Amino acid sequence: MSNFRYRLTNDFQLAVLTLMGAISLLGITPFLILRAISGDWFAFALDLMIEAVIFGCMLRAWVTGKTHGASLFLAYSISLGTVASIHALGAPGQYWYYPFVVACFFLVHRYHAIGMALGSLMIVLGFGWIQGSDSETASFFVTGLVCTLLAYVFASRTEMQRLQLETLATKDALTSTNNRHTLLEELENARSLQTRENINSGILVLDLDYFKKINDNHGHQAGDKVLVDLARLIEANIRQHDRLFRYGGEEFVILANNITEDYLSMMAEKLRSQVESDLRTPGGEAITALIGGAMLRPEESIERWFARADAALYLCKKNGRNQVSIDQGL
Repeated sequence: MSNFRYRLTNDFQLAVLTLMGAISLLGITPFLILRAISGDWFAFALDLMIEAVIFGCMLRAWVTGKTHGASLFLAYSISLGTVASIHALGAPGQYWYYPFVVACFFLVHRYHAIGMALGSLMIVLGFGWIQGSDSETASFFVTGLVCTLLAYVFASRTEMQRLQLETLATKDALTSTNNRHTLLEELENARSLQTRENINSGILVLDLDYFKKINDNHGHQAGDKVLVDLARLIEANIRQHDRLFRYGGEEFVILANNITEDYLSMMAEKLRSQVESDLRTPGGEAITALIGGAMLRPEESIERWFARADAALYLCKKNGRNQVSIDQGL
């Protein structure tokens, strides 16, 4: 049960797919029962097929953890089911168009959703499957179009706000690098990669020497600029798929996947050298850094892994700063 709650809390798309699927199943089931009681077996088979598709998509998402394909398949299936319901059931089936539109915008990207919604609307209108007078057909078209456009506007606004919140939650406000919260997730992912695919990972913890003096002598604004310059310098000197995080203050962490211990050591020395040669205080003085690192060992916890890198960093401070130390993990 705790794993169930954890996945629903931490996987937004899985939560949406599960909720929309459950609501759809609850909404369709009463009609399924009524079809069986009344002997309308064609409509019964149609509803049963829709329920089977919904349940199958939910089950696949939960078993595999891959929600994108399941959500897309479900949205297209509901689209076809809605068109088929309007054709087979006539006027009663037309009411399913509106919840279908809302479901699509929850399940898939708004561009896919608006294409499905407008495409379905054009199909049922083009084939003349809308029951009622000309004014009733026009009313269905206008209300369907308005519903689709309002859902698109709402989805666009929601997506923008979600991205803003995601940035606030995962990015450091000053340097625009990944933050400490994201680091913990990425370290756990690296541990999973080693367990599943035997891919080795290493981390480097970088700290500036005597950073407090920069703030004291030149002000906190100058210190902030140094940190931004440091972040850009690190990004320019690591591999494209390596990840940079601001851990706190003037301390940064680099996560490098698919790496050897020798390469991790070379990367650390390159960064130390670049900081010393390129990073300057507002007064023009050279800034130096100390870097501790560690490779992830088999069956090691991320807490122990990070602690070894941090201990290597402390060893640099103890031995005179402006140097690199990689924990051997022996």
